[in-house]
This record gives sequence, C-alpha cells and structure tokens, in this order.
Amino acid sequence: MINIIPRQLDAVAVAIVSCIVIATCSAATPAPTLGPATTHYDFNVSVAQRAPDCFEKGVLVVNGEFNKLIEVVQGNVLEVVVYNNLPVDWPLVSEGISIHWHGFSMNGAPWYDGVGYLAQCPIKAGANFTYRFQVNEEPGTYFWHGHAGMEKVDSFFGPLIVHSPPGAPAPAQYDEERILLLSDNYHAESAPLTFALNRPFDSNKVTNTSGAWDWVGVPQSTLLNGHGFYGDCGLLAGSNTAIPPKCNVSLQWVPPGRSSVQPFASPKNPGCSRYNMTVEAGKRYRIRMINAGSLLFYTVCFDKHNVTIIAADAYPTNPLPVTCVDINLGQRYDVLLHANQPPRNYWISALAQNATRTGSPGGYGVLRYADAPSALPSEPIMQPESIPAWTFGVVHAITTLDALLNPQTIPLGTVLPKNESSLRPPNRTHVLNVNLTQPLLPSGQLRWALNNVATYGTPTCLPTLGQLQSDPSFMSRMARETRSDNSTNVDMMQSGSADRVALYLDDGSPAPSYPVAGQRFMPLRTGDVVDVGIQNMAANANGGDYRGGGVGANRTAQEQHPFHMHGHHFWVLGYGLGSFNASTNSSSLNYINPAFRDSFTIFKNGWTVIRFKADNPGVWILHCHTDWHLFMGQKMYFSTSPEAAAPPPKDLPQCSSSCMYNFGAFTPNFVQSRWGSSGFSV
Repeated sequence: MINIIPRQLDAVAVAIVSCIVIATCSAATPAPTLGPATTHYDFNVSVAQRAPDCFEKGVLVVNGEFNKLIEVVQGNVLEVVVYNNLPVDWPLVSEGISIHWHGFSMNGAPWYDGVGYLAQCPIKAGANFTYRFQVNEEPGTYFWHGHAGMEKVDSFFGPLIVHSPPGAPAPAQYDEERILLLSDNYHAESAPLTFALNRPFDSNKVTNTSGAWDWVGVPQSTLLNGHGFYGDCGLLAGSNTAIPPKCNVSLQWVPPGRSSVQPFASPKNPGCSRYNMTVEAGKRYRIRMINAGSLLFYTVCFDKHNVTIIAADAYPTNPLPVTCVDINLGQRYDVLLHANQPPRNYWISALAQNATRTGSPGGYGVLRYADAPSALPSEPIMQPESIPAWTFGVVHAITTLDALLNPQTIPLGTVLPKNESSLRPPNRTHVLNVNLTQPLLPSGQLRWALNNVATYGTPTCLPTLGQLQSDPSFMSRMARETRSDNSTNVDMMQSGSADRVALYLDDGSPAPSYPVAGQRFMPLRTGDVVDVGIQNMAANANGGDYRGGGVGANRTAQEQHPFHMHGHHFWVLGYGLGSFNASTNSSSLNYINPAFRDSFTIFKNGWTVIRFKADNPGVWILHCHTDWHLFMGQKMYFSTSPEAAAPPPKDLPQCSSSCMYNFGAFTPNFVQSRWGSSGFSV
C-alpha cells in the first residue's frame, strides 16, 4: 500500500477519511466512525454526432457529454458504472471498451487499471462493468481515457481531478481554478485510420487483397476544452513539410450550416465556438493543463501573461516561471496565472512543436477579462516558428518541491512510495537499458519495438495478471529464447488464443538479434528499485529492415516519443542528446530533487533515464502515449510479484474464447466482412 502521511483532520474530514487511506495512523488520531465516502458516476457510453471544429463526425460520449469531468476527494471510493451502449457494428480494433485512470497508481487495485487484456477483458457492447476503488492518490490533475483499443482517439476521455480532503493545506495561493483540456481532432473515426497501419509497408508485399500501409497524417484541428475551428490554419498535405501553417483567425463563432466565412465546415455543421477562459483582473488562477491528444506535442502560451509551473503530473514542483508551457501527450501541468494585464482579451495558443509534427493545426482560445467585449483579441496570433521549444535547461529545472524531500518538512497528506519517508530517490537495485526502434518485420508490417520486440496490445485472451496468478509457470513456460526468429508470422494473425504469443524477458537475457513480435516483460520483486534508460535509435537499427539495395539502409529517421508508466510515479533523472554513456553522462543525472512524474519524453536522437520503485504488485505497462505508436507495438510490461496482488474481483468483464490481435492484417476484405461500410473512412 502507498504511504499517505497523516494530517490533523477536522471532524468532517475524519468522518470521510478512514485509516485505510491514512496508511500511518498515529495513536493520537481518533478512530473514524464512518468509512470513506463514495463518489458515484454512471457512464452511459454511446455514439453521438458532434462537430467541435464545425465538421460533424461520430464520437464517443458519456451520458451525452463530450469529455466528461470526474471529480473526487482523496480517500473517497470512486465508483464508475460503465454501460457499453455502442452499436455492435461500431468498428473497434479491440472488442469492447475499458477505462484507464491516467496517473493513478491503483496500488492495491490493479484489476481496475483498465488496460484491455492486461488486468481485465474489455467491456463488450451491451454489457456493463463497475470500477470501484479507493482513491489513494496525490491530490492533483489527472485524466481518464479508453485503453482497450483506440477509443481515446474517438474522444473517449475527460479530466479527472483529485481534491484534497477538507482541512488540508493549500499547495499554492490562488483565487480560482480552471481546466484546460488539450486534444487533437481527426475527422475520421479511429478504427478506419488504424486499420491501414497493419497493412504491408513493404511495397513488394502489397497485393490486391492486402491493401497498403498508410500513415494517419496530422489531425485536422486542435481543440481547447472541446472547442476548435477546422480551417483556422491552411492545412498542408502530409506531416513532413518544413513550412508551418499560417493562421489568420477572424471568427469567434461559426453559425450552423454552410458558410462563406467557414468553407471547411461540414454540410451538417451545427455551429461551433472558440473557447473562452474568463478571468477577473487582479485574481490568481490555477490552470490545470492536460494533453489528452493522440499525436501532437503542444506549446501553450497565454499572450502577454507569463505563468508559473507549480505541479507536474499531480506532484508539486518548485515554482518555475515560464513564458509558455511545453506539454507532451499524457502530461499534466498545473500553472499559476496572474490576471494582471489591462482588462481586455488575449490569445491562448496551443501550437504543435515544429520539430515534431510540422504542418499541424494550432488551437486558439481567448483569455477574456470579465466585462471585456465578447470579441477576438486585436493582437496578431502567435505563429509556431515564433515560439521556441523548451531547452534542456528548462526541462531540468522542473524539480520536486523542496519540502517533499525531507521527512521533517514533507506536507501531511503527501502520497509516497511504500516504505519511503520522502520523495528523495532511493538507491537503485536494477538497471534496464532499452533501445527504441521502428523495425520492418518479415511480414512486411512496420512496427515500433523496445529491445527488438514489438509488443502486442492483446497480450492474451484472458487477463495476463490472472494468468500469472493462476499459473506460476506461465512466464517461464511461454518465454522464448532470445535469438533470431524470422520463421514466424504470428504478427499477421487476425485472431487466436494465448498459447501462440511468445514472451521475451528482461531478466538478464540479451535482446533478440532481429526484430520479433511478441510480449516483452521485466519480472520484478516488491521493493526493487529500477533505473530504466531508453535510447532513441534510428528506425532501422538492430537489424530493423530486411530490404537490400539501400532501401532499408536509408530508413534512419527518428521521432520524439511521450512515454507513460502505469502503476507508478517515477523520478526523471535526466535527458540528453546522442547516445547515453554511463561513464560520461551519469554525472549529469539529478539524484537530489528530480521531478516525480508518470509521463516523460524521449527526444529525437536522445535518451532519458527514469527510476521507479516496484512497490505495487501486479502487471504494469510502460508505453508511448502516441496512440498510433502504442498500437504498432511501442510498449513493454513490468510484472511485480503478481502472486502478491489482490485476487481478481468476481465481476470482471466476461472474456471471449479467442481475441482479435491488434497486429492482425485488417485487410479491406476482413474489415468489410466484420463491420461493413462503417469500417471505412469517409
């Protein structure tokens, strides 16, 4: 169980926060008379037609709401009953839906983490499932999203805020709060976009029936709290052009129907509006910033206003003034904004970083002072090339709040790793070095791999955690020798059972010599402290392209990758460019006050080193939060003392006898037979 340092609670707080939450109850604390309160939500999940950027498409909504907000008090039980009311012909790359509570450790409740087939089977159409667990998490900013397949791309996500119990000290002084939820928006549904990622990338293996690989491209718009305009920027074909979009924003609101002022709007356009964040002059605002998108790494600016970072991924940081905020996929920043400028309207800009996805659309909102006219700001909007990305100096300056590093000063109520008295990093016991590549498998499929293993998103047809608990020999029995294994085309299977999925273990064994498809696990014991160093390598490194004639040899590009770890926060010890060398780069690592996070960035031609404590029995995924890369295999698992995890709830969603692999071919004929015309892009 995670440690939560007790605070002196008033009578109301004592009534709702039990010693189950307060892991170290002092003798002076009176015994509560009631258990923790329950915060209940019903999630009726269905498909609705929405046009957040004036272009109508099908999205997933909860109770008819777009990006539904969840709020809960630390220590309360969160109960969410999910009813899957999706049509049976709604195309999904995994059968059913699930919900992940992004940033929650789920310590003691691994079965509710929400990764499809890892701890639960997805919730099938027409069925329901109740997530019920106590929120033993650091108060702060999180979000929830689908994690069975690609349903997050279809807007199945929303903010998740954990508030401090009554009487808790405020982490910072401010007057009001605002949420700024960032997301990128495609006009096609996720499944049709995803299917083409599994078709042959190698043109020599494309047939009349296979179809060919096709990249999803850049999204059509950027949304701020669900509001955006398609057509704000002149969209450029593809995502590799060096010319950023030029934007000339002139509209505050677009009326329904076809319009000469918004020619990009869909014929059924019901109208759309720009997001307005209203503030009062002189007040200080805590802005909870969340990047819930699928592709874009944003730089967010509030024109004429600097902000101060006070928390990263929920945990307090030393205050850091910045002009703009670089926020990658899965990350959250809490910032303070002082409304101290002349009371009028100012631009809020969310721009995709030029070095990552040039040609991507920006998103624009209005920071509107109360009583200012409802109009757009008079200043020109910011252009992507005018806003430089953070330097490593800024990234390194995001450090854990000093008060959290000393047991004598740590705020009461702080959530700590088990058996730790502060957030100073403990000494490591294990090291895992991971090479990140983009191999071309013998099947002709393009994948993403860690240590030459492209990992399935459907590990087994039964929850993997259950397999490990019921069959202690499962991992060793399924483990494959680390050798060149070009003989299998298991990655092209459309469906199958667990027995055909090989495991590759990070237990001291060398990585496979050539890229393979399977499952990559690192087995751990409770209490281990692991350094994970991830090296961003050329796409074709480690034998990653079998094509001769210079074609494969020339595929050397790299991308940045936003990684997220389930079940843990971790210390980000350092970043760098080039190849990591322990003898020369170790001195640059921060062992004193590194940020304590759950999401981090692997930069182009770079490396990142994190450290985490394996204090949470279960099976946990480490993966890229670019949804398309996750689908293509960029993930691995940590198995920590699975026998010590709680037994599975009796009401877990029912599993099928066979499951559909996310590495399946998804040929046009298969899509047509399975979903009909609904499986194709418009």
